[in-house]
Amino acid sequence: MRAFIVRPFGTKEGIDFDRVDKELIQPALEKLAQYGFPMSGGTTGLISRQGNIREDMFRMIVTSDLVIADVSIHNANAFYELGIRHALRPRHTFLIRSRTEDPYPFDLQTDRYFLYDASSPGDKVDDFAQALRSTLASVERDSPVFMLLPKLSPHGRGQLVKVPFDFQEDVERALRDGHRGDLRLFAHEVQSFEWDQEALRLIGEAQLKLRAFAGARETFETLRGVIPEDVQANLKLGTIYQRLTLTEPPEHKADLLARSDQAIQRVLADAAAKSDRVEAHSLLGSNEKSRWIEDFMGVAPDLRAARALRSPHLNRMLDLYLKASSLDLNAHYPAVNALALLKVQIALASQSAEAWQEAFDDDARADAALKSRAVLASRLASSLCLTLEMDDVMGRREGGAVDTWAASSRADLLLLTAGERPQRAVSEYRRALTGADRFTLEATRRNLGIFKELGLFEPGVSAVLQIVDDAIAAAEKSRTAPTRVILFTGHMVDAPGRAKEKSRFPPTPQAEARARAMIENAVRMELPGHENSTLGIAGGACGSDILFHEVCDQLGVESNLYLALPEEKFQVTSVQRGGAQWVERYRNLTARCVPQVLQQNEALPRWLSDKPGYDLWQRNNLWMMFTALATGARHLTLIALYNPEREPDGPGGTGHLVEEARKWGFKSVELDARELLIG
Repeated sequence: MRAFIVRPFGTKEGIDFDRVDKELIQPALEKLAQYGFPMSGGTTGLISRQGNIREDMFRMIVTSDLVIADVSIHNANAFYELGIRHALRPRHTFLIRSRTEDPYPFDLQTDRYFLYDASSPGDKVDDFAQALRSTLASVERDSPVFMLLPKLSPHGRGQLVKVPFDFQEDVERALRDGHRGDLRLFAHEVQSFEWDQEALRLIGEAQLKLRAFAGARETFETLRGVIPEDVQANLKLGTIYQRLTLTEPPEHKADLLARSDQAIQRVLADAAAKSDRVEAHSLLGSNEKSRWIEDFMGVAPDLRAARALRSPHLNRMLDLYLKASSLDLNAHYPAVNALALLKVQIALASQSAEAWQEAFDDDARADAALKSRAVLASRLASSLCLTLEMDDVMGRREGGAVDTWAASSRADLLLLTAGERPQRAVSEYRRALTGADRFTLEATRRNLGIFKELGLFEPGVSAVLQIVDDAIAAAEKSRTAPTRVILFTGHMVDAPGRAKEKSRFPPTPQAEARARAMIENAVRMELPGHENSTLGIAGGACGSDILFHEVCDQLGVESNLYLALPEEKFQVTSVQRGGAQWVERYRNLTARCVPQVLQQNEALPRWLSDKPGYDLWQRNNLWMMFTALATGARHLTLIALYNPEREPDGPGGTGHLVEEARKWGFKSVELDARELLIG
């Protein structure tokens, strides 16, 4: 998150505003990280690149997540900048002033202020940080303009900032190569830039396409934390929470569905989000479908039809899909779901007449309601058929790519209306699902699975299910996801000439043997119960890293090699210091484990060049850590061969990764590298 400070500079009218910034504002901003609001930024003094400083200043005032305006004195620039903020952003503008005898400006007399003592501004840092925290957590508008005009909507930040082109390319490559860890790293890195929100949208979309739902949840929750009413973030979270019900423990399912409902309701509460209501109602319908499945799947097969028909979730779900269809007659997804549910309800009512009739006052009304549903199903099928035919014709005429969702809906329609001749539907599914992504395949599998469990629409359902299951099996990775990941870090072998009092890993056979034994014992301790599903992740530096990979190979544990630089460049920076023997072992390692490479040169990518206090080696540590997190393994362990008494060679050392991994919940196993110095 970014803050922008509107204030005078230097000493004016007896107030040292630079001191106020140093002793009050900046310490309070630093404290916000403790409350879940990590903040960076400052005043126009931070604008260093070439260009129009006023244009940059305007953009920062409007795009910053928080603006603090010091209006202690009648400073024209401060009032001008504050007016711009109030005119273009509805919330998170905080006014401060010193305790002076000067009257408040008339137009600001109704606003609340945080008061500080100019003679000792640092006395109220904690109070100021708490006040800022409350402001950032609030969804209430503090701009008098937006309070006066409650239906006024602010401009999107995307109109004011541009995501760097090279960053977009990095996201595209990560998506193409399936590198989920890279995307989580990017999501962490961009949060200090003014274009962070648009970047997070790109990252989150890529994570969804890769089915990296845990990472996508984190990305969109970060975005929503800054903009609670953001329509797209809430829609995406509505989908993500729902998808996580398939992978998270069963006891989390009810909470995830409730979170999904809440995210979607935020969209429906936004009067300006009219174009998103179809998707919102459809997502709510899908949540009800999950609850409905839970209702009837827990009973014996011969009781399922009656239980499914009696479930209140069936009618709620049907109403939601019909509502979505009524909002847009060209929306085929809710329409085909509504048709399927009508067909299911009619079929179940014929199997369990008693269960159907008990919901009505008399049999006549029950029969009339059933006939009404049959008529609606017939009309909906005709409308859907026309919509899909026109969609197909227009798509072919315009030469566009095949819409896999529309193709899947056409196959669904054929299955629901095929009667005793399902072969056409089987052929259509085969065509529609060729090359479909996992998201489409799993959504199709879910609906067909409902029909199968209820014994409906056979023999077509069984034949189509075989096609879908074969497609899902073909899309599976050759190796199952690991249940445990061991992330390793450790000291390199000492460089020639390193002073004895600074030694960490002496280049002696005795030190190497001790290090190998310590690493092997630590890895063995992690294996019971996970022998065939453990993955090791480490770099390739001479010393501890290479020993870890060799131990994993000896124990039959798969390990992945992550290099900060391409093989030859990494050899120069991190291997050759150990001598020819370590170079040979490194070359054997790279031949056995095809390395993943972070970047091509030691200089950070251009889009990262403005990030202060950040370098390649810090980035490399975070990259490996986020890659471990992105595997989705439930058990994450960091093994570190580490001597905390020896100062690191520079940023991004072993101690840095130890500290970061603790923050992210890794089990930490620290091996005392001081034992390498004995003898």
